Amino acid sequence: MTAEVHSFQAEVQQLMNLMVHSLYSNKEIFLRELISNSSDAVDKLRFEEITNHNLLKSDKENSITLSIDKENSILNIEDNGIGMSKEELMNNLGTIASSGTKKFLEKLSEQDKKDSNLIGQFGVGFYSAFMVAKQIIVESRSAHGGSAYKWTSSGDGSYTIEESSKETRGTRIEIHLKDEEKEFADDWKIRSIVRKYSDYVTYPVYLLETKEDKQEETRLNKSTPVWARNKRENKPEDYKELYKQISMDWREPLLWEHISVEGLVPFNAVIYVPSEAPFDLYTRDNHGLHLYVKRVSITEKCKELLPEYLRFVAGVVETDEIPLNVSREILQQNNKLPQIKKQIIKKTLSSLQHLANNEQEKYLNFYKVFGAVLKEGFHFDHEQHETLSELVRFKSSKTGKEGWVSFKEYIERKAEAQREIYYLTGPSYEALERSPHLEALTSRGIEVLFLTDAIDEWFLMSYAKHGEYNLKSINKGDLDLTGIGKESEEDKKNEEAPAEELVGLLDLFRTKLSDDIKEVKISKRLRESACCLVADENGMSAHMERIMKASGQDMGANNKRILEINPSHNLIKNLAERKNKNSEDTLLTEWVEVLYETALLSEGSPVKNPGSFAKRLTKIMEVASGK
Repeated sequence: MTAEVHSFQAEVQQLMNLMVHSLYSNKEIFLRELISNSSDAVDKLRFEEITNHNLLKSDKENSITLSIDKENSILNIEDNGIGMSKEELMNNLGTIASSGTKKFLEKLSEQDKKDSNLIGQFGVGFYSAFMVAKQIIVESRSAHGGSAYKWTSSGDGSYTIEESSKETRGTRIEIHLKDEEKEFADDWKIRSIVRKYSDYVTYPVYLLETKEDKQEETRLNKSTPVWARNKRENKPEDYKELYKQISMDWREPLLWEHISVEGLVPFNAVIYVPSEAPFDLYTRDNHGLHLYVKRVSITEKCKELLPEYLRFVAGVVETDEIPLNVSREILQQNNKLPQIKKQIIKKTLSSLQHLANNEQEKYLNFYKVFGAVLKEGFHFDHEQHETLSELVRFKSSKTGKEGWVSFKEYIERKAEAQREIYYLTGPSYEALERSPHLEALTSRGIEVLFLTDAIDEWFLMSYAKHGEYNLKSINKGDLDLTGIGKESEEDKKNEEAPAEELVGLLDLFRTKLSDDIKEVKISKRLRESACCLVADENGMSAHMERIMKASGQDMGANNKRILEINPSHNLIKNLAERKNKNSEDTLLTEWVEVLYETALLSEGSPVKNPGSFAKRLTKIMEVASGK
């Protein structure tokens, strides 16, 4: 067969140029990527062998073999895994999923420092070999039979493919090293790279050496994977390297937990909490743990082992309690996985609790990134409410913008006679710290939690009580603070305000704003502001309404709120006096509209017609200026 010449897909050529003219300083990771690919190939073979007994056999154990031709600067990596047909060689090495390439190139452009681990993260590991190679030859024979084929490229935009004389199944990669990369043809260098990056690999990694005219294989990696070893046998570096391989995250994990469980469903696992959010944190379908059964890789993303609210957790689980020939459908129905899942949830949350109790700064850094996701657990996992409630943190009226408070700390410093946990929802700390709804509480020394995550409205629906304390919104329903905290002179003034003097003004508000509000009331929560809007006790908050509208749901007139006015405010007193003196004063209607619109703005809601608002405001200022 004459060699066929093919051009690389455009996206692949971009990658080839990147690798050939590499920006990376840590070039040794190419070997990690190729060994990882070989391990995957053996995984696929073992999985398919369960149901297909007609695959080509091998006369040696499942393994990966490295060999060096130092004289000619050639490094070989060979496995006896699933192998590739001609079509698979062309598809796998000549093209690449454009979405993966796009994300890789986008991520690369964001990095000031070109981090080599990005290569593995986006599934372009094979091409990393061009960082050190002037030519690569790949010979492969599929375990399904048929001819073997040879793929050859110098990274110059094209590749050739032709039949090969290779008789055994699997793949052999021959790397012809660049003159300046000859160090990768030294056995000491190869040994150190394998120990550094691939010690965790499930299958033996051998180095084929010639000693006294005889060829011998020396095993370079440990015989047992990290998760199956005794914890005392592992070094921190073992766990860190395993994490990088399974998560494709180049940063070190925040923490890990090595789990060995005996009993009804024995299993071994290593789970990790990352230090930074993965790029797909909010892609709900792309989570799960790597599941092995009797050292056979079943699936890299077993969602049945992790709840969605822990989707940031990475890790490996191995058990012998599941049939090897399990399908995705059967996996979903397997009654052993929920028991493993329960243990993993327990261990993960326990590790986070330990971090929160012993390394507060580290925990808060974690919480800033993953806190909103963790709160989803209140909706999905009622069994873990108590544990989750110990893990959540909040900004508050007393923490400042940079501080945080837990439920426990909040209760420890609550005001005298306080029996509820007060909170306020909104888009940001800055918006909430200026909210008029806070005034009566801060004047009494009562702390208010600030809930600014979009998930918080749903969190509150699922978690309305913490221990013996109800969670109470300060912008919903009546707010009775009698006897709580320290009552100020301003509080006493509000209690003593003569309501009869406000009757006429209240009626004007009701008449003029009948299409916009449900009711007008004298407020017990205002001290400095003239007015504010509140929802019914069981109504929807302004923040929730904005979220619903942003998702395309028109609330219409279903969520009218109550306008509360401050009877002690000079503006309200003056308007009431004007109304009582001259009930036909037309400027009063402008004041009523402006006060309502300022109440909207103070809660973060838009006014219906900014132009009309501006004209009314200008008219009022003109009269007030005496011109």
